[in-house]
Amino acid sequence: MRPVSFTFTRLALSAALGLTASIALAQDNTRTVLAQINGEPVTERELNQLVAQQTQGQTDLPAVQRRQFLQEIINLMLLSQAGEQANLDDDPDVSAQLHNSRRTTLAQAFVRDITRGEPVAEATLRERYQSAYVDNPNQEYRARHILVQEQDQAQGIIERLANGEAFAELARQYSEDGSAEQGGDLGWFSSNDMVAPFADAVAQLDTGAVTQAPIETRFGWHVIQLDETRSMPTPEFADVAEALRRQVINERIQNRIDALRTEAQIEYSASWADPDQ
Repeated sequence: MRPVSFTFTRLALSAALGLTASIALAQDNTRTVLAQINGEPVTERELNQLVAQQTQGQTDLPAVQRRQFLQEIINLMLLSQAGEQANLDDDPDVSAQLHNSRRTTLAQAFVRDITRGEPVAEATLRERYQSAYVDNPNQEYRARHILVQEQDQAQGIIERLANGEAFAELARQYSEDGSAEQGGDLGWFSSNDMVAPFADAVAQLDTGAVTQAPIETRFGWHVIQLDETRSMPTPEFADVAEALRRQVINERIQNRIDALRTEAQIEYSASWADPDQ
């Protein structure tokens, strides 16, 4: 997992960019009731949502297939109704899952609204392309990193590396990133693939060198080792336009999250939960 692709950012991008079918369905105003199960209706919109999720957006299916999907919803509703009658929604774990599902759905809807309301202009993409690929050499890096949450721990790892311990072994033992199993290996990437502090630190390293101080990003503290570099030909605009568009939208989403956090009243009830402690 790369430092640019953690947690909500990835959720937000998938909501904004990967659910094209859901965006289209949001514009469908049909409320046709297809069936009622113990008095609870199933609408055509609900059926279309289920079909889109399981067919990558292909909702124009033959009637026989739509009937199969409708039966699936009916089975789901029957099980849901039985669970409600058994008061399973009072179970703390079930209640927490229901709350999280609702939050996720609303968050994704809000992100889609941001994406639809402010499309990325081609001029913006052209400026990004000029800055990222034309004005700067197209360099790619292969590096390893160890991600931890405490600066002191990261500094201790740097000292152990200086004493001859293997980077890959320390990554497997301590890194909190998905690359830990690969000894911290992130594979090949360009500066645009990473958050700025991480990318800047990599660009300043000599091949084989390790950062002499921990690098802080919003994900935690990184210890980085640069393994290889290579020069790549400048790609055509059409080949990277979609990636640039995702990058712009990702930044917009993150900026909106930062603004919401600034405006919000966040109070921590546990000392360990407060990032400022």
